[in-house]
Amino acid sequence: MIFLFILQWVFGLALVLFLGYIAYIMISFKNPVPYVPTPRRIVKIIVGMAEIKEGEKVCDLGSGSGKILIALAKKNKRNLIIGVEKFFLPRLVSQIRLFFRPSFKKRVQVVKADFFNIDLHSFDVIYCFLTPEAMRILEPKFKCLKPGSRLISYMFPLEDQAGFEETIEHISMKDSVYLYKKI
Repeated sequence: MIFLFILQWVFGLALVLFLGYIAYIMISFKNPVPYVPTPRRIVKIIVGMAEIKEGEKVCDLGSGSGKILIALAKKNKRNLIIGVEKFFLPRLVSQIRLFFRPSFKKRVQVVKADFFNIDLHSFDVIYCFLTPEAMRILEPKFKCLKPGSRLISYMFPLEDQAGFEETIEHISMKDSVYLYKKI
């Protein structure tokens, strides 16, 4: 009897969280940067393209549910990886996912911040899946990255690529990953 009660409670909680997550996705489309998860097949390509070296500091702008953070942490065991996420629900999902990976505790952080207002200069690798509008807003910050830093963008390229070497991985007719290395 108690087992059935606990099972119903857990199912109910999971259902509420799932519906909240769906509602968040729908509401997020009112923002300049809606929540759209990066597909798993693209995550593998991004992790490979990043070519992260030991000791490099990595950032995921708008880290959402933490899928990229976890993929990067699995492959790069000695790097600080920071996810920047302003909104509560995806940040909570990230923190829950990271809770079940205690070995990542000191290396992976999810911070509550608006990525339009953070200093990107200290990062060696930055990943983003942002709208063209958000990319334009962040372009001056990208220009100030230190030489050798890499910016990886899924779907949308930098408009002004001066000061960067560009590599494009066309995955399909609609999917491309852009790698920019600061000169």
